[in-house]
Amino acid sequence: MKRILLASGIFISISSFADPTGIYIGGGLGYGSQQANYLGSSNTDGTPALRAQFGYQFANWLDAELGWNYLTQGSNWNNLGTPSTTVYDFAFLPGFTLPATPITIFVRLGVDAVSANLNSSWYNQLISNSTTNFEYGAGVKVNIPETNTFVRLEYINYGAAPNNNNSNLTTTPTAILMTAAYVF
Repeated sequence: MKRILLASGIFISISSFADPTGIYIGGGLGYGSQQANYLGSSNTDGTPALRAQFGYQFANWLDAELGWNYLTQGSNWNNLGTPSTTVYDFAFLPGFTLPATPITIFVRLGVDAVSANLNSSWYNQLISNSTTNFEYGAGVKVNIPETNTFVRLEYINYGAAPNNNNSNLTTTPTAILMTAAYVF
């Protein structure tokens, strides 16, 4: 009798945290950091960050997604201008789901196109080149039971990109984001 009750309890707890699979759409806000490097010296500036994402949740522990990220303008460092960065990315998010919980610890592995723009009078271009990089990160995802939604807290490093076609001036954007998505 005890075994039947134990098996029933395990089945109920696992099914109550069943992960929805399918296409998802979402977005979020966070804190972005843009490290500007110029001829050996650097400065890091924090700014608000935005993210929109579209993906597919294969299981609670595996997602694939496309994303758009924008790190707003930082401060004018060394009179070089105020950096802002746009990132388009594609990533896989494999993870490990903690037993009998809706919590998944995951890593982010992907590629992105980083476009770092420097608004200044010294470099007067309005649009900069886009640089392809590998991106990486890690985070925690919580599937909210019976709602087809999940919430993630994650760190992402997007890799360095030159500002306004000047290889001596690069920006390395990173972000800590709180995102949410609905799975269809």
